[in-house]
Amino acid sequence: MARLTFLLLLWVGVAVSTVVDLQKRIIRGTPCDRPYHVRLRGVAPNGASNLCGGSLISERWILTAAHCLKPGRTMFAYLGAGAAVRPVQITANPEIYRDNRNRQHDLMLLQLPGNSGIQPVPLPRCGTQPRISETVEIQGHAAIVAGRNNQRIPAEVPDLHCADIPVVDCTNFRRGLQRSAPNFYQNHGYQDWFCGQSPTVDICAGDSGGGVVYQGKIYGVISFTGNGGTACAAPAAFMNLCNPEYNAWIARIRTTG
Repeated sequence: MARLTFLLLLWVGVAVSTVVDLQKRIIRGTPCDRPYHVRLRGVAPNGASNLCGGSLISERWILTAAHCLKPGRTMFAYLGAGAAVRPVQITANPEIYRDNRNRQHDLMLLQLPGNSGIQPVPLPRCGTQPRISETVEIQGHAAIVAGRNNQRIPAEVPDLHCADIPVVDCTNFRRGLQRSAPNFYQNHGYQDWFCGQSPTVDICAGDSGGGVVYQGKIYGVISFTGNGGTACAAPAAFMNLCNPEYNAWIARIRTTG
């Protein structure tokens, strides 16, 4: 995996007991070429938009974060790289994972209207998932620099950036969220995610939904960070694709079209 110096991707930031939806990005990453990575943009009638990432897991299916879907916005997928990038409007209804208690999890599948012609990223081999202290690659089009004292500065870059971040234990992070953001934790603590943290690499607004890759396969989807104001101050959370229920849901949906 490419070694990255600083990456920022965020969905939810928790700072001073406040959860903030930032739609985050990658900080201190380096330019990279991952053809399966998809830049997603939800566009409102007034022109307002939100940025997210996604990953082609088949010719027609994009895996991303469910919170990237905003009511009343039309979703566009930007496929390819450089001058060859082409926007494709998503017209099919999204598939969002819900458990047997009808609770939404932060995973969504978007179907393209036709084959992308792009090689997808392989799904995980869950007997060899990343362990604590091993590094995974994160990727996105969001901010690649932070300000003084690692203050987050929202931004968007035209080129994809990637970074490596170590996997860390989520236990203390979960306990902290329960205390500082109980409402957020009530709605997200039941979901299956693993964590990454580094003193020099993080996720940022606009990176949500991007793939978390290990040994060339996708093992996670960028979901949220524990600090929306300061980069690298808290772990980033990634939806765990080796959860058997998530894995089975993805396999079932991607074979339908």
